[in-house]
Amino acid sequence: MIQHLTSTSATETRCPRCRTALLTALDDGIPARVNATPLPDRQAEITALINGQWTYTLTRNQHLVIRDAERITADTLQGTIHAEHTCTGPTQLTLDDLIGNK
Repeated sequence: MIQHLTSTSATETRCPRCRTALLTALDDGIPARVNATPLPDRQAEITALINGQWTYTLTRNQHLVIRDAERITADTLQGTIHAEHTCTGPTQLTLDDLIGNK
């Protein structure tokens, strides 16, 4: 029996802690949360990877696809490149964060 993991279209949201604009989706069943602002160039992607962040391609059909070593080398996916979100906000959520009063 072959199982296919779900991939969903990216939706715009905000981080509940730091309020940064994000894109969220499932990529082969794995949740992806990336900064909505694309990386400006290859050097920015290298920096993100060195810092331990995954990078994703936002495709034309609005799917987030992880950029592993093969995909980075092949460079065949068309779309913008986004870094995984690393929150810079407070480490503990407040009640306002949870109910959206900010």
